[in-house]
Amino acid sequence: MTDNGTPVNGQQSAGGKRTARVILGVLAAALIAFCVWAMSVYVQGGDPLAWATGSAAFQTTADETDQATSQDTASLQESPQTTTVATDDVYAALASLQFDGTDVSLEKDAVHVVLSADGIWVEEASADAPTDMALACAQRSAALATWASGQGVGIPCVTWICEDGSGAVRMAITMPTDGAPTTGDLSALLSATTGYGISGNAYAQLDTGDVSQFAGIAPTLPDGTAVSIDAAVTSAGENLSASDVAMRQKDVSSGTVGVTGSGTSTTSGSGASSSGSSSSSSATGTQSGSGSSNSAAQDAKVRVTVTIDARADGGSSSSYTVSLNPGATAYDALVATGASVNARSTAMGVYVAAVNGYAEKDQGGESGWKYAVNGSYPNYSAGVCTLSDGDAVTWVYVTSA
Repeated sequence: MTDNGTPVNGQQSAGGKRTARVILGVLAAALIAFCVWAMSVYVQGGDPLAWATGSAAFQTTADETDQATSQDTASLQESPQTTTVATDDVYAALASLQFDGTDVSLEKDAVHVVLSADGIWVEEASADAPTDMALACAQRSAALATWASGQGVGIPCVTWICEDGSGAVRMAITMPTDGAPTTGDLSALLSATTGYGISGNAYAQLDTGDVSQFAGIAPTLPDGTAVSIDAAVTSAGENLSASDVAMRQKDVSSGTVGVTGSGTSTTSGSGASSSGSSSSSSATGTQSGSGSSNSAAQDAKVRVTVTIDARADGGSSSSYTVSLNPGATAYDALVATGASVNARSTAMGVYVAAVNGYAEKDQGGESGWKYAVNGSYPNYSAGVCTLSDGDAVTWVYVTSA
């Protein structure tokens, strides 16, 4: 050392600096650790300064954490499990189906079921009288819709399709599962549907006068096409033998015969091709054959003249005289001529899309077929326009395209 006490070299000064650095490093590490701990406490909703302020905001213990975890697990265990419905479940429901205390059940071999996320389709063959058939169809669709709603899987609707022994649709009905009725007569049940249709033969024999033949949105098949329902009264009638229905039920239950639907079809004959989605009419008309030996039955016929005029699109005009059963319609008269008719059922009744290949056009403007009876153009469907003996029916193709 020198005389005034200054170190001879800088050893002591260097040692002091090292000590200061160590202390600062320890403090920095402690500060970082505190920040990390405080952040974790805040995330858990606690107060990191509770130890200093006496606050009770942060008092989560290990036991309480375990308890919270247990509660969460219990909550998950109590949550609803995923529920599914299979086709066999629908068959089982049909086997015990009831409506307002009445047994409306059907065994598996009497129906064919299609199930998808869009709904349930049931195809049934029935030889019941039209009034009984229509009521049973409505009751069963409502009862099955109520059952489907109770499954809690979001099935939106039930479509019930009742056919005769030959596979022709007698009635089709779509019942929503939301709020399906559990009681009521035929009129009340049909008013709860989104749409339905009744064939001309069945509708002509219904005992109720407050039910329309078609209403709402036309029922569709699983592929989205409309169910083909003959709006006209045809010679096929409702006269079904037990063997016909039994055979039809066998076909239905085995799935070898699917529900009859409509699709895109093109009529034959000269002129423009039919376009658009429609179903070829299954009506054969009620034209009586010539030379009938039953003169009394012949006298009961309604004789009308039918003119088919397609000159607006370069076609020709032809006239026919046909004999129809009493109660026949303007649509019956058209198909009785033997013309190639492409028609489909709608909520407003039968719609004639094409005759002898002349059809509505895709381009703008008015085009298609309209009909007149004795020179007057009705504002309702030809399928419900009944004719009298001596009437003159004119079908005219119009186009402004």
